[in-house]
Amino acid sequence: MIFHNVKTKGVKKKFKDLEKEMVKLGFVRWSWDYEKVTYDQKLHADGVDYYLRLRATVVGPKLLEHPEAVLELGTPVFARHFFPHGLDDSVEVPDALKVTIDEKLAELEKTLT
Repeated sequence: MIFHNVKTKGVKKKFKDLEKEMVKLGFVRWSWDYEKVTYDQKLHADGVDYYLRLRATVVGPKLLEHPEAVLELGTPVFARHFFPHGLDDSVEVPDALKVTIDEKLAELEKTLT
């Protein structure tokens, strides 16, 4: 599920600032390279793993953990994990996680915009 109503898309942040803010919000930087970074928060409901994910693209100096790299944020995505690997972002948020996801999205928007 893509959360188009959350106003993070297009926001620009320095890597060092974004990293601090995302850690405070409970997100982990799972992957990064020269051109992009992905932050995930793992959630669990009804025996299934889900991820709330926010991606960003480098628009300044190449990333590779450069503190002054400038990143442009994307739109938050909710996805279900499938074993052994794979994510499906077309799933709906389960009832057990709706309040948690709504709160986290509000925090993301308030903190990052």
